[in-house]
Amino acid sequence: PPLGRPGGNFPERLSRVSRIPGWAERVTDPGPARSHLAELVRAATHRYASHGHGDEIMLVHAATAPNAVLRTLPALPRHLWAPSLHAAWTASAAVTAMYAPDGPVPYRAPGRITPEEVFDRALAHGDEHVIKFTDTALDVGGEEALAAALRAIELSEPMG
Repeated sequence: PPLGRPGGNFPERLSRVSRIPGWAERVTDPGPARSHLAELVRAATHRYASHGHGDEIMLVHAATAPNAVLRTLPALPRHLWAPSLHAAWTASAAVTAMYAPDGPVPYRAPGRITPEEVFDRALAHGDEHVIKFTDTALDVGGEEALAAALRAIELSEPMG
């Protein structure tokens, strides 16, 4: 759930997170951990399209952190897959709660832009958060993910 009292720095906000829903804790077998991580990345990426204005930088981590775990999963021993899902879920849910805006805003469909063009825009933008979020959005694929990447480009201050 969102924080009742927004504001403050990261440690202050984190101290106000009273609970994290236990969705990921139900997964104890390594088999479904990969698909649950992919679903978490997809949901967090899509949510950014309408909620990224809560904090344009911090909320990219709700998607990019679990995507980093998803990408490294094959290198981990299988007995660490479920605990890795739990850690990624906890981080993503906490950041989502800590930086939730008052409400969603409509997002614009990306139109006829290709994923490559979106990534080129992210590279031209230059912010590392925008670039890694766009990379995550391209992993997710689809119109809503592209809209989320374009939203990150729009919301974040360009480098240089």
